[in-house]
Amino acid sequence: MESQIAQFHAALDQRPVSRQQWLMLLMLVFLLVTDGYDAQVISYVVPVLSQQWNLPPAAFGPVFSANLFGLTLGALLVSPLGDRIGIRRVLLACVSLYAVLTVTMVLAKDIELLMAMRFVCGLGMGAAMPSTMALMAEYSPPRLRTVMVTMAACGYSLGGVLGGFVAALMMDSYGWQAVFIAGGITPLLLLPFLFKYLPDSLSHLFKDPAPYTRLLQITRRFMPEWQVPERSTAPADAQPVATSKLPVVNLFRQGWSRPTLFIWGTFLFSLMLTYFYLSWLPVLLKQSGMTLNAANVTTSMFLLSGVTGAVLMSYLADKLQNKTRVLALMLCGAALATVAIGKSQGHAGWLVFFVLVAGFCIIGGQLMLNSFTSSFYPSYARATGIGWAMGIGRFGSIMAPLLGSLLMTLNTPPEQIFYLFVIPALISMVLITQVRRPQSQPPAQESVDEKAQDPLARADQTLSRH
Repeated sequence: MESQIAQFHAALDQRPVSRQQWLMLLMLVFLLVTDGYDAQVISYVVPVLSQQWNLPPAAFGPVFSANLFGLTLGALLVSPLGDRIGIRRVLLACVSLYAVLTVTMVLAKDIELLMAMRFVCGLGMGAAMPSTMALMAEYSPPRLRTVMVTMAACGYSLGGVLGGFVAALMMDSYGWQAVFIAGGITPLLLLPFLFKYLPDSLSHLFKDPAPYTRLLQITRRFMPEWQVPERSTAPADAQPVATSKLPVVNLFRQGWSRPTLFIWGTFLFSLMLTYFYLSWLPVLLKQSGMTLNAANVTTSMFLLSGVTGAVLMSYLADKLQNKTRVLALMLCGAALATVAIGKSQGHAGWLVFFVLVAGFCIIGGQLMLNSFTSSFYPSYARATGIGWAMGIGRFGSIMAPLLGSLLMTLNTPPEQIFYLFVIPALISMVLITQVRRPQSQPPAQESVDEKAQDPLARADQTLSRH
C-alpha cells in the first residue's frame, strides 16, 4: 500500500495543481476558518460577559482551560480514528459537533454551563485541525506540500481574525449571543459541500480490495487518466510495514520514538506561548490603555500577521531540505518580540508594531510546525502523528490561561507577564533543532524514496499501458 500511495504522489508531483486540488484546499480553508473562529471567539466575548455576570476576567481562566482540555482529548482520542476509519468521516462528525454546540452557547447563563459546553465543543474542534492537515498532505504534490498544508492551516488563524472583527461589529448592536450564532450557522452551511466533495484519506481507500471502486471515483477528479498500480509493482526489497491496531504505537516503532518525543516537547512549549497570547492578549492590551474594540482588532491583526508569516516562510521552507532551521528562526523571533512587547507598555504605536511581529513569528511558526509535522510521518500514521503532537501540545495551552489568570490575580504587571513567557519560546526553539528523521529513513522520505524506486517511470509505464 505504501508503494501505491508513493506512486500516486509521484503522479501528482509531475502535474500542475489541478482545479480539484484547489477546490479541496479552498474547502479545507473554509472548514478551518469556522474551527478557528469558534475556538477563538470566547476570548473576544469574555470582557463583555465579565461585566454582565459581575465576574473578574481572571474568573474565566477555567473556561479557557475547559475548552482546551476538550481540544486535547479531541486531538488525542478522536483524530487517530482517521487512520482507522477514514479522515472524511472524522471531519464530518467533528464539524457537526462544534457547529451545533457553538449555536447552543447562547443558552449559557452561568460560568459552569459555559465551561461544560466549551469542553464538548473542544472535542470536535480538537480533532478537526489535525485531520484537515493530514488530509491536505495526502492530496498535495510533494513539491508544494508544506505551503499547501500551511495555506489550509491558515484558515484557523483567519477564523480567529474574523472573530475579532465580528465581535467588534456585532456585540455593541446585537449582543454577545450574535457572535456565537454566526460561528455555529456558518459550519452548518458548509457541511453539505464537505459531504459531497471531500475525499477520504488515501491510506483508507487503498485498503479496499481491487478494483478500488471508491478510490477510482476520487482519483478521476484529480487525475482522470491515472490507473491504480498493483501491489506487486513494489520493489522486491520493499518490506511491508507492520502497523499496530493502537495507532499511537506506530509513532514509537522503526526509529520514530526520538523525533516523536522532541516534536511533542516542541508543541508543548510552543502552544503554551501561542495560547497565552490567544487567551489573554485582548485583556492585557486593554490593561495597557487600549479600548476594548482596539484591543480586539489588534488581536485580530496579530492573527492576520501570523497568516502572512506562515505563507511566506512555508514557501521558503519548501525550497529547503532542513525545515527545522526555519522553524527555529521563527521561534527565536517570537522570543525577541515577546520581550519587546513587555518593554513597550504605555507606547501604543510600538506596542501594536511588536504585537504584529509577534504574530508573524508565533502564529506563523505554529502553523508551519503543524504543517511540518503532518508531512513528517509516513501516510499510515499521519493523522495520529499530527493529532498526538497537537494533543500533547494542548497541555501547554491548558497551562497558559491558568498561569495567566494566576499572574493577573496576583496583580503582576503586564510587562513582567510577557517576560515570563519568553521561556517557552526559547525552550521550543532548542527542541525543534533536535528533530531528525530516523536513520533508517531518508532525509526527505517521499521524494528520496520516489527517486530511488523510480515510481515516476513506473507511473508513466502504467499510463502508457492504458
